[in-house]
Amino acid sequence: MSAGVSTRILETTMRRVSAVVSVVAVALMSFGFVSILLFDTTGSQERATLSPPDIIWIGRAGWGLWAMSAGIVLLALLPTVRVLLALVLFLRSRALVDVGVAFVVLLELLFSMWAGR
Repeated sequence: MSAGVSTRILETTMRRVSAVVSVVAVALMSFGFVSILLFDTTGSQERATLSPPDIIWIGRAGWGLWAMSAGIVLLALLPTVRVLLALVLFLRSRALVDVGVAFVVLLELLFSMWAGR
C-alpha cells in the first residue's frame, strides 16, 4: 500500500469515527440535558457529572445525568480513539516510523490521563 493511499484511508476513517462519536456524544448530552430539565425530581442537578464507576453502573443515577456524563466521556476519549486507530492503520501498512510515533503519542495521552486524575 502506498503512502498516499494509506494517508487517505487514515483521514477518511478518522473523519468517519470522529463524526459518529461526536454525533452520539452530542445526542447523549442533549437527551440528558432535556431529561434533567424536564423530568428530574431527585435533585441530581447539584452534580455536574458522574464518576467513572457510576457511569459503568447505569442504575446508580438517573438516566439524564448518566447520558450527559457518557457523552462527556465519549468526547474526552475521542483523541485516544483516533491515536489508536492511527496506530492500527500504520501497523497494517507496516510504516514502522509512523507506528513508533503513534505509540509514543498514545503513551503520552495515557500518561496525561493517569497524571491528571
